[in-house]
Amino acid sequence: MKVLLIGPRPPPHGGISVHVSGIHRQLIAAGITCRVLDMNVVRPGFGFAWEVLRYGLQGWTLHLHTNGHNLKSWLIALWCGLAGQSRGGCILTLHSGMAPGYLENSPVWRRKLAALTCSLYGQVVCVSPEIRDALLSIGVESQRIEVVPAFLSMVRPEVAPEPALLAWIGRHRPMFSTVLFFRPEYGFDLLIAGLARLSGLYPSFGCLVMGSGEQRAEAEKRIREAGLEQNILLLGDVDHETCLAMMSACDVFLRPTLEDGDSISVREALALGVPVAASRAGTRPAGAILFEPGDPEGMLAAIELALAAKRSGQPQAAGCMDRLMEIYRRVDSSEGSMCLN
Repeated sequence: MKVLLIGPRPPPHGGISVHVSGIHRQLIAAGITCRVLDMNVVRPGFGFAWEVLRYGLQGWTLHLHTNGHNLKSWLIALWCGLAGQSRGGCILTLHSGMAPGYLENSPVWRRKLAALTCSLYGQVVCVSPEIRDALLSIGVESQRIEVVPAFLSMVRPEVAPEPALLAWIGRHRPMFSTVLFFRPEYGFDLLIAGLARLSGLYPSFGCLVMGSGEQRAEAEKRIREAGLEQNILLLGDVDHETCLAMMSACDVFLRPTLEDGDSISVREALALGVPVAASRAGTRPAGAILFEPGDPEGMLAAIELALAAKRSGQPQAAGCMDRLMEIYRRVDSSEGSMCLN
């Protein structure tokens, strides 16, 4: 078996890139030949198209990871699906919580394009039931679709925060953390609105914000306007081990997204035994305390419940790697015949 993972890999550290990197690491550890065609480096174009086709002709199983919420994503998926018809099999994983809305509001030709694209893949993996339902609504065959959360497994971090950061954490309680990109769908404005209200109850609270994005300057301005410069620390893009260490050091993990798929960071926080207050967007695992998207008062209530939750003995969340291995073996053993059906 030879697997080519097509998608972004860190940096930056986001849901898809962390997932791709984790699959690569675990396949290599299992003795399986695996490479990553990093879309942070190889941008879509002739070079990208040739690389994908070359691996397909050499019999590699192609596994594309993409968002599914814009035309560019589906055109890339179409090409990878066509390339997978050559000799190897092909697998598509759709990650974005905005994909269902995109498909629902698309003109007929885009919906047909997405359905045609999915028909080229032996397996279409959806990270949430909502994405599966959207594919079914455009005519994708149910037997081609499977819901598999984008969470592999949890290994407790071995790194520790730097002394200066540990001192900052020590001065702030309760302590929160969140992982996001500075884009509207991640709900940073809601986070600030909720934390500004919370400061009346907990003046010394702290919040570690991990992530990057084109709207960081606007985020810094919002923090200053809310008077929370002493309470919120923007850490930028941090590696995965550091991210997990930051989560572990906090009392509650926050996920205020307005739209979501199946958040890896939510599952990681729960697996670490950290209570989670998250918006009711996308798929949320059992144990997360939920509030309605865009509702700061609901977020405050969820935070209070999370703070009251007992942090002890939470079982480690089950990962999806075993199921992915079954999918790889099935697609590989078919030698591409599934894609041709």
